[in-house]
This record gives sequence, C-alpha cells and structure tokens, in this order.
Amino acid sequence: MNWLRESKLTKWFLFAFVFVGVFAPFIASSQPILIYDKANYEQKTGLQLKSSPLLYTFFKSDAQVEKLEYRKLAAAGEIGAIFTLIPYSPYETELENYLKPPQFFSSRFKHFLGTDENGRDVAARLVRGTRNSLLVSLVAVGLALAIGVVIGAVAGYFGGWIDNAISRFIEIVICFPKLILIIAVMALKKPSLLNLMIVIGITSWTGIARLVRGEVMRVRNFDYVLSARAMGASPWRIIFRHILPATVGPLSVTAAFDVAEAVLTESALSFLGIGVPIPEPSWGDVLKTAQDFPDIAWWMTLFPGILIFLTVITFNNLGDQLRQRFSR
Repeated sequence: MNWLRESKLTKWFLFAFVFVGVFAPFIASSQPILIYDKANYEQKTGLQLKSSPLLYTFFKSDAQVEKLEYRKLAAAGEIGAIFTLIPYSPYETELENYLKPPQFFSSRFKHFLGTDENGRDVAARLVRGTRNSLLVSLVAVGLALAIGVVIGAVAGYFGGWIDNAISRFIEIVICFPKLILIIAVMALKKPSLLNLMIVIGITSWTGIARLVRGEVMRVRNFDYVLSARAMGASPWRIIFRHILPATVGPLSVTAAFDVAEAVLTESALSFLGIGVPIPEPSWGDVLKTAQDFPDIAWWMTLFPGILIFLTVITFNNLGDQLRQRFSR
C-alpha cells in the first residue's frame, strides 16, 4: 500500500514537473493571455494590438518582447485582460518591489512567493527555472545515453582487446572528479544553455557504458543472438536489433537516477555562477542570490530548495520503482 501511495505521488509530481517545464510561458508571463476590451485600448493608443500577446512570446523569452504596461492598463480599467497564473515575467525588474516577502493571499498582481533584490518575481523565476532544469536534464541524459550505449555495446559485444582498451579508457575518465571537470570545461567555454547540456552529458556516460557492457556480455551468447549470427546478420544489426532491446529495463532505471543527478548538477553549477547564463533563471541562481540576504529573504532559500529536493527525490523514487518492476 505504501508503494502504491509513493507511486502515485511520484507520478503526480513528475507530471507537474514536465507540465510546468513545457508550458512555463503560459504560467508566468507579463503578457496577457487574452485582451477582450480591445476596441477601447485601440481607441486610446492607436495601436493595433493582437488579441493574444502571450502566443507571440511562446517561442521567445519575455526579455526579447517589447515591454507594454498591460498590468497597469488592466488595473486602471483601460483594457480588459486575462493574465497567466503568475502575471510577471522572470526577467522583469521593479526596484520599488525590492525584497518583498511572499503575499500568499493577496489580491491581483501581487507577488505570491515574494521578490528578489532586483524586484523580480520569485515564483516567475522558479517556473521558468523549471523549464531550464527540464531541458538541461533531458538533453544531458539523452546525450549521455547515446554515448554510453554505443561505447558499452561495442566493448561488450566484441570483447578482447577492444573491450580492454575501452574499459581502461572508462576507468581513466572515472578518475577525474565529475564536478571539477565540468567546472574546468565551463570556465573555458562561453556560458550558454547548450554548452551546459553538452558538458553535463559528456561527463555522465561512464556508468551507462559499464552497465550496457555488462548487459551485452550477458545477452550476446543467448540462443536468439547465436541464431542471428549464424544467419549472417551483421554485428551492428545484432547489437541494435537483438541485444540492446534487452537492456531497456536497466537503462530506464539508470536514466531516472541520472536525471535527478543532472538536475542537482545544473543547480549546483548555477549556484556557483557557471551554469544557466544570465538573465535566464535557474533554481540554483535563486539560491545563489539568497546567500546575500540570509536573514531577511528566507523565501529565496526555502522555495527553490524545496523544488530541488522534491525533484531529486521524485526521480530517485521513480528509479527505485522501475528497478522493482524490472527485477520481478
């Protein structure tokens, strides 16, 4: 019963994490979803305003969009507008709202989770940070899987000197502390989201390669593999068509744990200032800012810390559940 309850909680938080990451622009944005009093606004400004400005920003950051004071116009009654759940952009600064505490039960256009030292809405930055965490973790783990699966499969299938050479190379890579290696590479490269994903991916494949190597060595002498070899199938066809499908179970378990590690690594790098580049928000970046105000800005430590904790725990629980399922 406890396993079932944990399973449901894991699924719900996993769904929320992916949903918020994908639809972040529709959850936190200064652009209204819909303007329904368009005629009145056009009469006052002379602009031909789109009925849904938010759709224009879906594939662009709010920092790239022309700033129009939709909230002030709506508050003054000059336009009728439907805003997102959090009507603030994560890039929007309002110095008059310097370090405002959370306003949980306030009226419209208030900061539910408070603001930072630049007056930016913390909730909006956490929502957009969820998108960056999702993107970095999935791309980095996907890259690590691609590298690890190929290298491990080659080592496990061919064996001999090829296996020895690859195994020694894996051991050499493992000797380097992962976080130190990532910091060294990021210090030499221009900060960007793409570079961050690539660096995390190319430093996370060794465990996957060793797992795949062991699984391929176990499966390569099964009867159906020997039959395919006797029928003249090429080594690559045997590897990718007959052997690797048998490793999906262990690989999915490893991938779940690796996503949790990638989220933690991205947050740690952003906390150190070499992760997600400014002005893109990140959970680690919010924590980094909070260390300058430890006594007065408790909300900037509490909320991103809870999100990181819950995300890591969720993916670790997912890995445990997958392990139990595939071990039956």
